[in-house]
Amino acid sequence: MDETAYICAQMSESKRIYQIDLFRFIAAAAVVLYHYLYRGYKAGNMSLLRFDEIAEYFKYGYLGVDLFFIISGFVIAFSIKHRSLPKFCFSRFKRLYPMYWICLIITFVVSYLFGAPRYQVTFKQLLANFTMVQELFGQGNIDGAYWSLYVELKFYLIIAVFLIIHRFRQISLDYLVYFWLVLSSLHLFVGPSEVYDALHELFILDWSAYFIAGIVCCQIFLQGPALKHFVVLPCCLYLSIDGAIGRIHWLARTFHSDFSPSIIAAIIVLFYGIMLLVSFKKLQSINSPKFVKIGMLTYPLYLIHQHIGFIIFNNLYTYLNKYLLVAGVVLLMLAVAYILSEWIEPRIMKLLNSR
Repeated sequence: MDETAYICAQMSESKRIYQIDLFRFIAAAAVVLYHYLYRGYKAGNMSLLRFDEIAEYFKYGYLGVDLFFIISGFVIAFSIKHRSLPKFCFSRFKRLYPMYWICLIITFVVSYLFGAPRYQVTFKQLLANFTMVQELFGQGNIDGAYWSLYVELKFYLIIAVFLIIHRFRQISLDYLVYFWLVLSSLHLFVGPSEVYDALHELFILDWSAYFIAGIVCCQIFLQGPALKHFVVLPCCLYLSIDGAIGRIHWLARTFHSDFSPSIIAAIIVLFYGIMLLVSFKKLQSINSPKFVKIGMLTYPLYLIHQHIGFIIFNNLYTYLNKYLLVAGVVLLMLAVAYILSEWIEPRIMKLLNSR
């Protein structure tokens, strides 16, 4: 979720894909509204604000993360073109960690000062969260949104291993696509086992179909369509829908509500359709540079909005109209994200690049 806003700087004037920044922002907005208007009250009273009259309209906003993963596959496949492993690792570090650390500290301070009793945090937890792999240290996320960053890091690790292999043996990215797709399909043919569970964890098989689809869409964008793409993409689409529908049982238990398989499938098909339109360069009419600004808001907005927003709700809900409160918090989160992306991050990038 961190890279797409910067892809334009790496592309020629004729191939800039500003519209991806727009879709990233729409996906982030869907997640924000899902958290604020549906999940916050529905799941464990994270928020004391309830919106029963409109909550059902936002219950599928969590699927915005699925779109993020497709876009991530697209962007990373583009960014590794002619790039060495050290450059790839440094690029991922400077795009992912500095902003994450800033948002982590902000979230920790707000949670520590105002979050009790629902949002208790410790300094031990903070130290573990600085690594972004706090799960390996047995520590919880300072903010619930961080779970997807762990998934992204695993994706980057897979790409890094591919680059290592590619250095010694010039193999096509297709080999990774086919190998990963076969692993992603294993659950259709084999049952749980220690070996499968290890592969499932390492190769993020819950989400791999989205990353593969993004890579294939990037190949279409760069090289043009080929038969192989239209064999792989339907397989990815099937696996994505199958996985998303498989999570309905968890959703129903968590939210005590019904989720429609048809609506979920339709939304995922829409995501694939949007990315195919990008790949075939059919959205040039909305390819405007103004989308770069909102694209750059996406990462900090995603990182800071959830627990801080809920903490504000829980401290002020008795004093303000709930709709004014949620609107004000959304504007506040956008303002903070703008300050971080427009003023703070460029200075950090300048410092890192100079060193």
